[in-house]
Amino acid sequence: MEYPDMKSTNIAGSRYAYKVHKQNDEVPYLLMLHGFMGDHRVYDHLIEPLCTFCNPITVDLLGHGKSATPEHPKHYREEQQISDITSLISNLNYSPLWLYGYSMGGRLALKIALTHPNLFRGLILESTTCGIPDSNNRKERRAVDAERGKAIKDDFEAFLNSWKKLKLFQSPLPTNTSLIDNYQRIQSEQSPPALAASLGGFGSGAMTPVCNELNQLDLPTLLIAGSADEKYQQINMSIVDKLPDATFSSIPAGHRVHLDNPSVLIQEIEHFVTL
Repeated sequence: MEYPDMKSTNIAGSRYAYKVHKQNDEVPYLLMLHGFMGDHRVYDHLIEPLCTFCNPITVDLLGHGKSATPEHPKHYREEQQISDITSLISNLNYSPLWLYGYSMGGRLALKIALTHPNLFRGLILESTTCGIPDSNNRKERRAVDAERGKAIKDDFEAFLNSWKKLKLFQSPLPTNTSLIDNYQRIQSEQSPPALAASLGGFGSGAMTPVCNELNQLDLPTLLIAGSADEKYQQINMSIVDKLPDATFSSIPAGHRVHLDNPSVLIQEIEHFVTL
């Protein structure tokens, strides 16, 4: 994987790769965290329009892209990843900035914002959950994630073929086929052992839920979910009622709004960060 203009830094013994796409202190900085099996490149098609009103910063989360790929779940526990990303933010010295997260990256973004709200001007969560409150449901999800981790290590290609067929990722609108092909190529280039470890350490079942702590997050927050993603529509409508300063936007798309409907997503982001 060749990533031009990527920088890297060592944080707590792990390499983190990141890219600052523009540096203009007169406009906001926006740190973007990708989802499971992605890396910073899944946002490449958004960067040019984002640069018209902000400074995008993309990062490869632990176990993904050019960042370190440890193969034990302990490295992916939420406390460690929260500490790592806050250290990266401190090193970059662009705070307070806006924080954006999709799916797994959104769960991490929410955790970071709750523990370090002073670092941020606001939060944007795409297709994100606050965790699984019920302990039995969390246990069931951990079992599902363990099965998926085993499938990833046993036959990654077969796993990817089944993953892309999930109803969750179906879009109600025609999606750019080149973007889909590129997305799937990015996924195929990830490290299977690292992905399995990531699921074990910070899958939805491993995450400590924060649904009862949302009233403590006094940050402007934009929640986004695809119109065809019924599960996350319901989750986000529940979350928005618990946050002190939040709005919810339903965009015609599936789970991956940034892939299915990038133009409308950009409009929502611009409106939110330039108010």
